[in-house]
Amino acid sequence: MFEFNNRKNIVLIGMTACGKSTIGALIAKELDMTFIDTDLTIQQKYGKPLWQLLEDVGSKQFIIKESKVICSLDCTNCCIATGGSAVYSDEAMNFLKQIAVIVYINLSYPNVEKRFADIDIKSRGIVMDKGTTLFDVYNERKILYSKYADYTIEADDKSIEDLVAQIISLFSKESKCI
Repeated sequence: MFEFNNRKNIVLIGMTACGKSTIGALIAKELDMTFIDTDLTIQQKYGKPLWQLLEDVGSKQFIIKESKVICSLDCTNCCIATGGSAVYSDEAMNFLKQIAVIVYINLSYPNVEKRFADIDIKSRGIVMDKGTTLFDVYNERKILYSKYADYTIEADDKSIEDLVAQIISLFSKESKCI
């Protein structure tokens, strides 16, 4: 079982569309961990897609609901992919810091923008206030991702497989130092 400084889970944070869910599922498979996608957990708890929940309750209440779901996680040996907005809750991020090593998947804004070229932002359920652009959200969150990350992985020009291997390698090396 993976264990690093008594934090027995891996958490992936980063901007929407950076690949957290795909990378997390592959890491979990490779390291024999359980995979948790907090966006899916939220959808299951509230019985509706993220965009609908966000539209129904608004950004502030959504962040509170997301935080409660994250803080209710009771898991060991899991790879957890968070929603991009998880970093808006100090409570959720401090909880995750206690139970996991946090990896920030950093994708540059031009690449985030490319991934959104054919996607309706509203359908992704992105927490953003009216009048705010994706660039504004990116800049605001980038600071928070860096604040909470134990490690930052640069994702530009890397395949999903390369990112998975890099993250697994990071933890393989670190766990031998304990």
